[in-house]
Amino acid sequence: MAGLLGRMLTGAKSAVFERGRLIYWLNIPSFRRSARRVNAKPRGEKIRVGFLLQVPNNWAVLQPVYEAALADDWVEPVVLLMPELEFFCYVKLTKVHWEKTYAFGAERFGERAVRLWDAEKKTWMLPESLGLDYIFLPRPYETYLPFCWRASALRRVTRVCFVPYSSPLLDDYCLMYNTHFIRNVNLIFCEKQHSYDYVSARLKPTLRSGDQKVFNPGFPKFDDIPSGMGQESQVWPAPRRPGVLRVLWTPRWTLDARLGGTSFFRYREEMIRWAEEDAAVNLVFRPHPLALETYVREGWMTAQERDAFLARCEVCPNAAVDRSSTYFDTFWSSDVLITDVSSMLMDYMLTGKPILYCPTPAGNRFSDDPSLAIRPFLEGMYVVRSMEEIRERAEAIRRGEDPLKPAREKLAAEMRRTGHIGEDIIGLLKKDYFRE
Repeated sequence: MAGLLGRMLTGAKSAVFERGRLIYWLNIPSFRRSARRVNAKPRGEKIRVGFLLQVPNNWAVLQPVYEAALADDWVEPVVLLMPELEFFCYVKLTKVHWEKTYAFGAERFGERAVRLWDAEKKTWMLPESLGLDYIFLPRPYETYLPFCWRASALRRVTRVCFVPYSSPLLDDYCLMYNTHFIRNVNLIFCEKQHSYDYVSARLKPTLRSGDQKVFNPGFPKFDDIPSGMGQESQVWPAPRRPGVLRVLWTPRWTLDARLGGTSFFRYREEMIRWAEEDAAVNLVFRPHPLALETYVREGWMTAQERDAFLARCEVCPNAAVDRSSTYFDTFWSSDVLITDVSSMLMDYMLTGKPILYCPTPAGNRFSDDPSLAIRPFLEGMYVVRSMEEIRERAEAIRRGEDPLKPAREKLAAEMRRTGHIGEDIIGLLKKDYFRE
């Protein structure tokens, strides 16, 4: 009964908030009034642009845009430090985790960072007090934000921009570009043509009238991936040695069949045992920031089981857990990636290194459905369906056998854009500001 109720609630949520058309149409008059008020504001000497930073692991997608803004004489960038929040029933704020985000911001940005939560007074800085002309949001999940910093409120005082932190690989564009969120966004910068087509179809009336704008500049995160080339990551359990294969493992964070599921529970015991038994393997386990918390909260494993697994990784001389906020140096200093349905495989593809792709029981169809965005990537990845196949393929890679390398190089060349995507996005923003 509980399972049926859960599916019904999920279906209702998808119909109303993710794919819903009624909330979009009802929002248009209010959205237009907000846009007229914002557009009527006097222009400043510089375009003041805010970049919302709530999850340090997601900063990589906005960093190239921020750096382009920093280098532009017309733009004044401001990093907005938003703590990670816990809500009860998506409404009542129960806990504010500000320490990690504030420490990251202080180290990276100094005086250019603004703390949005006053931990002593327990109050929020209001967006209208910052005089922003634009604000960039990297996540479409507004239930993780206080009401005054959600797009529905922000659009009344500034122009809201969206650069997605991840790229849909499955038939889940309605999640990354959910109607509840994008109906309140002024400028949407899509990362690929499929996303652009989806958004263009969903927002036809307001795009046609000019109230909203959608662009396809590419994925700005791709600008910085080459920056890790030649760097040595500190997360590896030992310095590089001849004959030792460096394996990066990034399983998905959820069992949700709509999102492809995860291979973590199928391989967790065998993966750590591999590192414990084989001195010729260095394994780094990099969980998604939500993974371990979600596994325990949803009852898929206990807190004791989680802690025991992490302890095995930490005591094993050939294994380590990567919790760092950046990972491009880890990509380039690894030899192979083992993953399931994850945007990580897109990022890693640009390195040209081999990928072992693990289809999950919930996500097997994603390997065979040609309509899904993941399909082209399978041509450059080794599909493995058991731990035996993982070890056999890894051993072949250790020997230098990599027949799919040309296919990966071709895919990587197609994914790259000429120029600098971050600069292109700032250029599009300036054209909007000056009404060109």
